Amino acid sequence: MSIRLIATDLDGTFLDDDHITIPKRNSEAFRKACEAGIKTAICTGRTKILTDYLIEQLPFLDYLITSNGAVAYDLKKQENIAFSPIDSAQAIKIFELLDSLSLPYEIYFDGDCYMDEKNYRFFTPEIVGPRIYNLLKAFIKPVESLARLIGDKGIEKLNILSLTGEQRITVEERASQIGDFSFASSFPARTSKSGNLELTSINASKGIAVKSIANSLGISHESVMCFGDGENDCTMLEYAQYSFAMANASEYAKKSAKFIADTNGNAGVGQEVEKIITGI
Repeated sequence: MSIRLIATDLDGTFLDDDHITIPKRNSEAFRKACEAGIKTAICTGRTKILTDYLIEQLPFLDYLITSNGAVAYDLKKQENIAFSPIDSAQAIKIFELLDSLSLPYEIYFDGDCYMDEKNYRFFTPEIVGPRIYNLLKAFIKPVESLARLIGDKGIEKLNILSLTGEQRITVEERASQIGDFSFASSFPARTSKSGNLELTSINASKGIAVKSIANSLGISHESVMCFGDGENDCTMLEYAQYSFAMANASEYAKKSAKFIADTNGNAGVGQEVEKIITGI
């Protein structure tokens, strides 16, 4: 096995259950991988501002992929490798659709996160859970008008914070009449359970972003290792030859991955990366 690029999701994968802490075993394994000449990447649904404090703890990291693959950034060269936004005109139509359905949502735009003031008033721990709420509350910026904010610029991602499975079906059907989008969620489409729904450009996915980095390095999927736990990780788990779903992962992720790693709480990423380093 000759691994030259390792990419990992954050929440439920690389981070502890508090969505904040990097287990020491994970950070040390990534540091040793970099020392061994292996390129490393964080690949997350978050936007840049929600990763800055983590990147500071990983000064050796090579790449940052955010907003489910809408942005792929070379941390050493400080330049974008790929950028696949949702067109502004389509984004505004999606805003209108969600407002008509009274669904709370945020957008990722220019590395930051924003919410319409009307939605912000209904942003509570009950919608997203107390742990995620405490993380997001410090960063979400309420604005009077999202449409005015973005102007003619595209957005990285739109995240509906809470909806039922039936509402997800409605949103996907009606959004598909507006344009071509990728959808990802933390729960199955046809359930009544509440969860989130993430919309990105059809040209944005973690798999596409990881492949763009691999191509820039001149390597194939056979030299790529990926880790993930959710629906938005499936494309990169399918792409990489050595892909691992965490033991705590969704069934979507487990079906897409080639192998299973230990849970995020047990630093499963670090365990598997250590095996690679030991074998070099």
